[in-house]
Amino acid sequence: MKQTLNLDVDSPEKVAIVLQAAADVFYEASVEVEYYSQDKGAGKPWIKIARILERAADKIDREIR
Repeated sequence: MKQTLNLDVDSPEKVAIVLQAAADVFYEASVEVEYYSQDKGAGKPWIKIARILERAADKIDREIR
């Protein structure tokens, strides 16, 4: 399943939402990569990227409040 992200935001508050949505997509991708490759470690890079995106979303959310 291929997902797309709408990166067109019209307010600063939506940036964190978009980053969290991107993190969710990367988490899903990690599961798919591990499933299709039959390698439990194959999804780790995707998980690392998702965590970075989550931290960025959290920081942005805190800064704009």
